[in-house]
Amino acid sequence: MIYKIVYKTVVVLLALSVIPIAIFTPMFQIVGQVTISDTYVGEHVSFYDVYKLFFSKESTFEGFKDYEMTDEVRSTMPWLITSGSFLGAALLLGIAAAVVALACRKKMPVFCISAAGCIAVFGLFRSFKAFASPYLDGTINVGKFGFMEEGIIESLLTAVVKLVTLQISSAGFLIFGAFAAIFLWTGAFLLVEWGETDGKKAVRK
Repeated sequence: MIYKIVYKTVVVLLALSVIPIAIFTPMFQIVGQVTISDTYVGEHVSFYDVYKLFFSKESTFEGFKDYEMTDEVRSTMPWLITSGSFLGAALLLGIAAAVVALACRKKMPVFCISAAGCIAVFGLFRSFKAFASPYLDGTINVGKFGFMEEGIIESLLTAVVKLVTLQISSAGFLIFGAFAAIFLWTGAFLLVEWGETDGKKAVRK
């Protein structure tokens, strides 16, 4: 009985941890290069940071609400939406794993859900990489982001600033780690139970 309580507690804690990880842990790593001085400026950004920066009452980017997306940026949106879908699926699977672990006596459903969670996070990495690719290979430069009108300043900014890193940061790895831990934890219990079942069969024979 105790081992069942321990199993459920660990699964629920790991499964529900994906939500605060996704919100408060850095989700994106952004690094820009100033080509003139050959210096790099980088930042790890969480969804909470994005909220504070653009949407909170203390936001310093209130003008972002009037931002008009350029055609170049708009062309990458399907991949960004796909990334968000995979992330949303991973969070829902985390909640599902916690609920199923509490409500279901069998462990195989949790095992399958955790495997699906790992696949969802893998999809998040792949789709975000496809989204970031045009920004990193120079297809879409800084001047095409749409934050300023075309002109001398836009041309200068394009010439001296280059985006060199745009990728999923630690939050993605931690969410994957949570699902992988549930997968291994549940798999270990399944192996033990299967071994006990085979032993009981042998005793009966």
